Amino acid sequence: MENSKEYNVADVSANTLDKIKTLEKELEKETKEKIVLIAYKETVR
Repeated sequence: MENSKEYNVADVSANTLDKIKTLEKELEKETKEKIVLIAYKETVR
């Protein structure tokens, strides 16, 4: 049977979420666009 990949929303820590939000703000300043980053984790079935 062939492995297939799935992507589920990642369960990240509060510290990691803060880093993601900080990066979103930095990218928004650079691009003048609203940037939303979404964290997914890869699972192989």
